[in-house]
Amino acid sequence: MKLSLVIPTYKKEREVLDQLERVYGYLSRTNPDFELIFVIDGYVDNTKGTLMQYIKNNNLKKAKVFGYRENMGKGYAIRFGMQRATGDIIGFIDADTDIQIRTLGYAIKAINRDGVMAVIPSKLHSDSNVEMTFSRKVFSYGLTMINKVFLKLPKQITDVGCGLKLFKRDLVKRILPNLKVNRFAIDSEILNEIGRVGYKVSVIPFFLNKNRSDSTSANIKEVSKMIKDILSISMKESRVFNSKLLRAYR
Repeated sequence: MKLSLVIPTYKKEREVLDQLERVYGYLSRTNPDFELIFVIDGYVDNTKGTLMQYIKNNNLKKAKVFGYRENMGKGYAIRFGMQRATGDIIGFIDADTDIQIRTLGYAIKAINRDGVMAVIPSKLHSDSNVEMTFSRKVFSYGLTMINKVFLKLPKQITDVGCGLKLFKRDLVKRILPNLKVNRFAIDSEILNEIGRVGYKVSVIPFFLNKNRSDSTSANIKEVSKMIKDILSISMKESRVFNSKLLRAYR
């Protein structure tokens, strides 16, 4: 099956070529029917030019570059890329090289199993290899708890924010029109939609490199926006439920 991998990119001019080279090379060897869809989330540096020149010089026909002028957020970039994906499997991965490439291998193997519609890595999986500071552990655990309290996550989900997820095309077609979040709570919104429709999810180990870049999503300002978006998703769900209830009693 063809894999479409969306790579949202913002201020990653220095790292993005390493990720392109690494993922393109890995998929060429292991899953040659693929496309990489880079989405430049705001033309604030020369990421677009750097990518396009490298792709042209190395004749990387399975890599595409899209973008737009204003920074809209990770969620917007992922939706933008998914709308242009042609694969039977559609997913996304971060633009840096923090995630060990073997996580992608685990994900591809899992998504090809019968009945599995989504693959979600978890830092809390028993086979994961992730070194986190105490504050990062608190953040990750707290974020998952907030999601579980306010949203309808699939029961087996133990982690929300890992920067790699894969989905069958039929699932994406069903949930994509309902996705509205523009920033980092896109993961929460996607999992909430999957929980609502009840598709089968496979949770896999997550592997991170020791020397990692700083996470944009972990700063206080973005955490506040994320929580606000999660609450907005929850309120939207409540409004939809109340509307259906009213119609049922009319």
